[in-house]
Amino acid sequence: MITRPDTDKLRAVRTPGPAVLSLYLSIPVDLADHRALPARIRELVKAAAVAPGEAAPVSEADLNAVTGLVVQHSHDWLGRTVGVFASAAIGLLEVVKLPGPVAEQALIADRPQVRPVLAALQHYPAYRAALVDVQHAWVLAITADDIETVAERTGPEVRKTGFAGWYGLEAYRIQQRVLELSRQHFKDTIAMLERTAGTEYWPLVIGGHDSEIRQFRALLPATVAGQVAGTVSLDLQTVTPGRVREVAGPVVGQWAERAQEDVVKDVLSQPPGISVVTGIDGCAAASRARAIADLVLPDGPPVPGYACDECGVLTATDAGCDCQEPQARCRAVPDLLEELASRAVDGGGQVTAVRRAPFTVAARLRFPVPAAGPPASRLP
Repeated sequence: MITRPDTDKLRAVRTPGPAVLSLYLSIPVDLADHRALPARIRELVKAAAVAPGEAAPVSEADLNAVTGLVVQHSHDWLGRTVGVFASAAIGLLEVVKLPGPVAEQALIADRPQVRPVLAALQHYPAYRAALVDVQHAWVLAITADDIETVAERTGPEVRKTGFAGWYGLEAYRIQQRVLELSRQHFKDTIAMLERTAGTEYWPLVIGGHDSEIRQFRALLPATVAGQVAGTVSLDLQTVTPGRVREVAGPVVGQWAERAQEDVVKDVLSQPPGISVVTGIDGCAAASRARAIADLVLPDGPPVPGYACDECGVLTATDAGCDCQEPQARCRAVPDLLEELASRAVDGGGQVTAVRRAPFTVAARLRFPVPAAGPPASRLP
């Protein structure tokens, strides 16, 4: 599965000019439709641009390499969206399978364009599932490519309570023992969750019978409770890993949607120009000051333009740079939002992808930036 460190490695690739082809392509489930893939690739590459109205030169070697790779392996990627990055100039030919669909497109630049990868990782995150009852527990790590059991445990056998004993006293003692054993089992399972947590944040889905889920959640510490994306009702005697993914996936998807909506609400509620800036100009000024704590990028098509590595200007025209000989210093970029995302990460900030937002791009700031841009309310 593609990860954030993988995208950082791709971002580190550079060529002297626009010599890297980045292609995002959806692979049909029906094998009969695969015959049209070479034509679709050429159609996307033909539409690629490095600047407004400027067609990008694509080497025949790169085009043939990408087409050949897709034709050879498309049957392994049924129903998936893949990103293919190629540059004969530096010997680059790499493919990544995305965890979910993104818009098909091709871009030409001096490095791989990874904004769609960052968006897919946030829209379709990997997650953990904790399956629990009063005696058993399993922790699964679930990605688009794999389901792995990372931990499991079986607690002490719980005695049945099917008889009453003398005046019900024996039944009471057994019930109390059952509660004690199940509570300890749940605590041990929570410790197992904490012990197996990785360095990256993964949302958590809890599965099992409703009554046992309620008991389990009541014991969760705040650090684990904050990771819970939701719960699913499952019979652990008959459930399969595939069934867990089938019912837990939509829960995680809804959690991701809510998280994105909360980010947009937070941006719109902050003082503009003090805690938040919006628009390409304002975010570019913040990136030059290394003031971006979190860059918020809505899904959308590429925004072609020009970037100057000397003064940091991002502009729609090559005449917008303040440097001497701006036309010589400004380089064409196929997506100004990609450039902003890369600068934000290089400056120690984060990048958050959201599906819907009333702004082109926004940034939550570490500190105010003078004349960083207009308030969010004035943006379309």
